[in-house]
Amino acid sequence: MRIPLIIILALVFNGCVNQYKVRVDFSPVLREHFAELPTIEVDIAAVTDGEADEVKQMGVEEYFTPGSGIREKLQVQTCFFSREEQHSFVLPSRVPIWQTWLLKDPTNVLVIASLPPGPSTNPQSDPRLLTVTMKRSFIMARNIYILVESDRIVQLTSSAFRARRSGDDSPVSTEQWIEPRPSR
Repeated sequence: MRIPLIIILALVFNGCVNQYKVRVDFSPVLREHFAELPTIEVDIAAVTDGEADEVKQMGVEEYFTPGSGIREKLQVQTCFFSREEQHSFVLPSRVPIWQTWLLKDPTNVLVIASLPPGPSTNPQSDPRLLTVTMKRSFIMARNIYILVESDRIVQLTSSAFRARRSGDDSPVSTEQWIEPRPSR
């Protein structure tokens, strides 16, 4: 049976996915770190290089300042962690917000958390802000696994994520997470 070339081309071009399933997990270390667990907001958005640079320049504190307007501009998806809300958050690859984000041809997935700043937090390499470079994938959506710790957010490898799912809730070691690349 011969498949017409037009159908093959349609499958190939429709099969290139630039959407991600993003999973954000709450580290049990957070409960131990804070005497009273604050509400922690984690924003996710697909952004262009220019938008990522704008957020890095403004810094996490200014980003979360009410009225800054950047969160509305980026059309972020927000998940909350608190004493009452400590479950995983999943942003599926097929939710409608991806269609909105894809209209601007994003190059990164931005993840930013409203954690308190560390003693030596450098705004240009703030561990509370993570940009993941987007890569095209054929047919399957890619997965991004994020862990929120007391002073940073980290991107887990798939093997580290599977280890955590199997009950290993120990703090994440440097070998298990992928450091964000230095800003360009």
